[in-house]
Order: sequence, then C-alpha cells, then structure tokens
Amino acid sequence: MRRALCCLLLLFSAAAARPDYPQIRILSPEDELFRQMQADLQDYYKAVNRGLPTLPGAGRSSPPAAGAPAGQFPPLRFFSLARPEKMDLFALAARLNLPYGTLATLNGAAGPAPFTGLQLLIVPNLPGLFVPEKPLSSFEEILVSVTANSRRDPRPVVVRLPGGTRRFGFYPGQDLSAVERAFFLNILFRFPLPIGQLTSAYGPRPDPLTGSPDFHHGVDIAAPEGLEVQAARDGLVELVGFDPVLGNVVVLGHEGGYQTVYGHLSVALVTLHQQVRSGMIVGKVGSTGQSTGAHLHFEVRRKGSSRDPLPLLPPGNGQ
Repeated sequence: MRRALCCLLLLFSAAAARPDYPQIRILSPEDELFRQMQADLQDYYKAVNRGLPTLPGAGRSSPPAAGAPAGQFPPLRFFSLARPEKMDLFALAARLNLPYGTLATLNGAAGPAPFTGLQLLIVPNLPGLFVPEKPLSSFEEILVSVTANSRRDPRPVVVRLPGGTRRFGFYPGQDLSAVERAFFLNILFRFPLPIGQLTSAYGPRPDPLTGSPDFHHGVDIAAPEGLEVQAARDGLVELVGFDPVLGNVVVLGHEGGYQTVYGHLSVALVTLHQQVRSGMIVGKVGSTGQSTGAHLHFEVRRKGSSRDPLPLLPPGNGQ
C-alpha cells in the first residue's frame, strides 16, 4: 500500500510539473493560439499607449487618457512551443513580437547558445522580464542583482517549465539593462573574487616597487591570501606558469578574441588546455612575483591588447 501511494505521489508530482500549456504549433495567424497571443500583445501595447498601467496591480503609472476605457488589460497567460530548429533566439523573438530578454529569462537561458539547446519553450502573451526567486546561472545572478537595485513591484508568478516548476517575479514591459544584455551576450565578465577591494586601477601609475612611471595593464584587487579565484567567463586554459612580475599566473582564452589574466596566485588549480566554466576555481590569491601584499592582478585582453576591465565587470563588485 505504501509503495503504491509513493508511486501515485511521484506520478502526481511529474504531472504537476509538466508544462501542459496550450501549444502553438505554427508561427502563423493560421494557428488560433498564435493569433490569440498576437491579439493580446496588440491589446497590451494599445493600453500602454493610452497611458494605462501595464497590468492590474503592477505598480504606479500615468492615469488613463481622457475617455479611454479602463481595465482592458490582457491577463498574463502562457503557451508552449516546440522550438523551430532553424530559428535562433533572436529570429524567434522577432517572429513572436517579443523582446528576446522575455523568452530568455522565462526559459532560464543563460545566453543565446544555451537557448538553442532547449527543445520545448514556454511563451508568454506579454513582454517583460521574468526574474527567478532562486538564480541557477551566472546570468540569473546578475539579473537578480540588477533587479534588487533598480526594479520595483514585481508580479509573483509560478511557471511550469520542462525542468520543473519555478517561481518568478514578473516585471511587465521591462527589458534587459545594458549590463544584463552584455553578460547575456557573453561580452561581460564576472568578478573573479567573491570579495575584494580595488586598490589599483588600469592605466598610468608609479611602479609600486620603484616609483618610476609605469602603465598598469590590469586592476589589482586586495583580498585575503588563499581566497579562491574564479574564472571570469567560460574558456580554455592557455597558460599556467611563473612570470617574474606576475608570479604564479593563469591565462584563459575566451570567445571573441578575449583573454583574462590572473596574477600573483599562491597556487594555480588548473592545467594547460583545460576547459573551464564561468565561476570555476582557477587558483588562490597570493603575493608571488613583484608584489607588495596579497592581492589578485586581473587583466582583460582582446586580440593581445589590454582593456580596462572595470567597464566589463558588473558594477558594485570591489568598486
């Protein structure tokens, strides 16, 4: 009896998590559900243009224009869609008349490439951002961080996704910020330490040991010796070795011709040609080479030339 009850509970849980939303089969007005979704979008934008709130209870907005009918807001609803094989995120978003950030955040895609690995998608009838309660990727961590500082009045929603049920705060009509967009498009790097204080910026400076004019090709981040250093982006280990200036150093290569450099390590924890993921531990903070104390020297290079890392890092990290 107990075993039968357990089986029933498992079946019930699986059924509850299954995304059994109405399925759009053709991305064409010939499909009734596609037509309904597009009609909802048109009603939404008409309401916004009249100055109505984007959704009931979704926060303050301008009062409706004189004579405009009130309450004409399409309710938030979801559809399922088998991802067309020949459509990437951007082409599909354009076909659905939705921002790509809406599709990406709702379906838990951390970038354009992960999105192409999804087979079954959940599609909303309204534009906006779906910010998860519990982030599952570096991109979602950035999304949650930016939202905490700049977005207000979310609408709580529970969505049944192919991988299970997730809770989101829905922000109607909002889109990705510049920082979120850069991280999503893989042109932004994560901060390489869990904690740290910027002590020396990129650019001209006196050499800390000799006092003579010098150019600093990275940033120095003071941190406790032995603190774990994290890969700033997915990449390939291109160098593990010792440099007279940078001491124990690791260099990672990334898509788009980028490299990141991690210097003055007490120890390197990766090997040459190893594939690493964003956030993976590549070494520990030290004071090897020409160093005046425990810190991380962090560089970003593009096609061999150094770049100021700060504009490429999420704001507020050690800055």
